Amino acid sequence: MGNTSSRSISLSGSQSLGASGQLSASTQSGRASQNFAAVTGIFLRAYENGHINLPEMKVALERLAIALDNDPELNSAVDLSFINELQDWKKGNEHMFPHVQLAVYCSKEVYHLRTMQAIIDRKEQASDSQAKLVEAGPAELLLGKEASYLQNTKNWALFKDAKSNNLYFSVRGTSTTGIATVIDNLTNLDAEAKLTTNFSPENQGMFKAHRGFLEVAEAMFLVTKAVILKEAKGLNPQPTLVFCGHSAGGGTAFFLYHYFQIHTSLTERNAFKDIHCITFGSAAIASIPNPVHSTRTEDRILSFINANDPVPRAELPYADWLAETLGKYLAIQGGSQNIPPYSALPKQILYPGGELVLLDEGGEVVGKLESDVLGAKAFHDLTAHDCAEYQRIVSSLL
Repeated sequence: MGNTSSRSISLSGSQSLGASGQLSASTQSGRASQNFAAVTGIFLRAYENGHINLPEMKVALERLAIALDNDPELNSAVDLSFINELQDWKKGNEHMFPHVQLAVYCSKEVYHLRTMQAIIDRKEQASDSQAKLVEAGPAELLLGKEASYLQNTKNWALFKDAKSNNLYFSVRGTSTTGIATVIDNLTNLDAEAKLTTNFSPENQGMFKAHRGFLEVAEAMFLVTKAVILKEAKGLNPQPTLVFCGHSAGGGTAFFLYHYFQIHTSLTERNAFKDIHCITFGSAAIASIPNPVHSTRTEDRILSFINANDPVPRAELPYADWLAETLGKYLAIQGGSQNIPPYSALPKQILYPGGELVLLDEGGEVVGKLESDVLGAKAFHDLTAHDCAEYQRIVSSLL
């Protein structure tokens, strides 16, 4: 059998999951609308920073993984033994470690900068820290802007590493409160694969992209470009520019990076030593995982994925499959008869953008992950998606 979680979990076999996130009795076979709503909801919540607040869902998914491990048709989907066979990413990439560490820091910090008041307070706090010789954070906040739902733009912050002058443009993931949650979730769900011709078709041909994140990046690009070029002007030593973000923020950062590579002049790009995009638990956004993106050979796109983080796999077909499979499992546990077999794992159409790098703290693995391997797995551990967890594991492994 595969390498799945074996810890004891207490969940009544007569329980199923309702749309509210609470467990309730159900005898329906196959996909139920309330199960779909609940699972889609939890994947949307998994885009947010912070801990998942539906422990019943976590328990149910862990129990489902154990059941799938005993299913001859699907046990390979929850088998994590492949991790030990991955090629070591760290070897030859040591020069990228500082960028990854600062990128995950900035990706987490932007969650605390949702409003202009929070941005102002952070800048004032940094000034006070410097005046009192108190150690500040590893990167200085230069500028930031809250989300504008009328303009279809996300909350962002621009940080600078004072030691190197390197700039980190970080985009916040999904909001967790108020109207922001509604709008962000609509962006996440707007996953229709849009055929795009914007990304240098002479290099890689046309590919499909997540429409929601693509359109947000389009709306943000002109301001993003202007802010970055202004802050980079005159910096010595020459800075590296890094676009970064966690989850939905990583999806937007990926497209902003591409727009910057395509819609800036050579002179503007040459203001930077290198231009990278580094994301953590990014949403699935592009049909070509690592499209050609630059004639500059040192520029990189890196997509870090915690072992068992479901969000990089969580297209709507996958959420639909998981809802159906979970509904069948709980119906079986409730004593229902004649439940159809579990359906096959759906093919993955969109992937996180960039070179995929799997992080497994337990096995001390930082491995090169191929897109077809990701697409063959049913990742399901919601806690693996927490941005704080990414920061902790990156600090541990790099």
